Amino acid sequence: MSHRIAVIYHSRRGTVRTLAALAAEGARETGAEVQLLRVEEDGPARREWPERVAEPEDVVWADGLVLAGPTYYGTVSSPFKRFLESTSPLWAQGLLADRVATGITVSTQRHGGREATLTALHHTLYHWGCWIAGSDPADPVTRAAGGTPYGLAADNSQGEPAPSERAAARALGRRLAELTARARPVSSPPSPPAPAALPERRTVVPAPAGLTEPTAVPLPVGSVHVPHTGASASGTAGPVPGREVTRVGAVRAGLPDTVPRPVRLAVVYHGEDATTRILAQEAAAAARAVGAGVRLRRVARGSGVRDAEWLGPWAPPAAVEDVEWADAVLFGAPVRLGAPAALLLEFVQALEPAGGGRGPLWGKSAGGFATTPAPHAGAETALLDLGHVLLHAGAVLVPPGYTDPAVEAAGGNPYGTSYSRTAGDLPSPQARAAVAHQGRRTVLAGDLLRRAPRPPGASPAPPGPAGPQTFIGSTA
Repeated sequence: MSHRIAVIYHSRRGTVRTLAALAAEGARETGAEVQLLRVEEDGPARREWPERVAEPEDVVWADGLVLAGPTYYGTVSSPFKRFLESTSPLWAQGLLADRVATGITVSTQRHGGREATLTALHHTLYHWGCWIAGSDPADPVTRAAGGTPYGLAADNSQGEPAPSERAAARALGRRLAELTARARPVSSPPSPPAPAALPERRTVVPAPAGLTEPTAVPLPVGSVHVPHTGASASGTAGPVPGREVTRVGAVRAGLPDTVPRPVRLAVVYHGEDATTRILAQEAAAAARAVGAGVRLRRVARGSGVRDAEWLGPWAPPAAVEDVEWADAVLFGAPVRLGAPAALLLEFVQALEPAGGGRGPLWGKSAGGFATTPAPHAGAETALLDLGHVLLHAGAVLVPPGYTDPAVEAAGGNPYGTSYSRTAGDLPSPQARAAVAHQGRRTVLAGDLLRRAPRPPGASPAPPGPAGPQTFIGSTA
């Protein structure tokens, strides 16, 4: 079964619809099954478009999403916002996570809020737990259409898109579908029942007792993706009939084992305080526990000397080669004036190729974590700003979203793990659990994104090597 793409648009004058249709064509070029759907107008429509009205369940149907709408005051239009909010019952059940998603917008002014609208749309995708893909910053087509890496920002002053914007829309749909083909599960889920009949929030089933080998799980759409060990809430442990199983680095069902080595994670942090260093160590340890190769690296101060109050293992200085080596990358830093500390940003910005092209972060899963001096001193804005930088580098943002109860227990930051030092210099158990979840989630996404997608109609790959395995799924 091919990967499923839903292109959902709100258009009044027709420009957005044209771009959405071109994105749908680009997605179909990859062999995807595509639905082009419209958001219902909130009053008499200027024009009636022939596509079916989108329903919240269409988001669940899809493996990948292109969301397109006009810019109004720096954010999406009210009908489109109403559609996004209508997905709340599905979101509450954890059914919207792990789709790859991108956005398209138009406005009459070049700097009248197009980028703001795309990044505001990303906020919703973070909360859903989607993997956020922008346009390809290394593609000349992207630069010809304005160069934004956040999606597609197009002009609406002429009532129709320019040829460069048309080409960029098709390219964006194609890139979104190609990434989705890597991230998708073995088979797409059936259409869900009405929201009232949906199960309770999905939870993790623990690994079998006596698990001794680091293992990992696939990332099926619509389930919570955290491999745990130990007893479950009911005190039971063991295989769950019908659950998908695999190991990091083993042949994954439906995906050819083009990369037999273990997946690799680089955790790069600016750790002038013990809080950030410990969170980095927790993320690295969690990734190792699921079988990943890990490099824990520190962005050193200008002097390169060791901090006087150092807790935990000494981490070597970070280098570009560490990011090139990795399949997935997590960045961490204390927050300064609402943004990640300058030394970390300097390191990430230095990854951009001087002459353009694809840098070492291109196409890899990436995310971040942060520490703040107070609960609302930039815990969200700093991580969102880091996400913008990572999109410029061509990375795929894989935020924690609300994909595990650990996120809510640590304060509910869907943009990345954050911890306020007002609660103590050492991270709380809840913050450590949340960043461990983020480490596992990032590395499992990286394991999928590094693999070539299965061609449409190809037979499933054979099962992986035998060995202890971790199971996940719903207890409902």
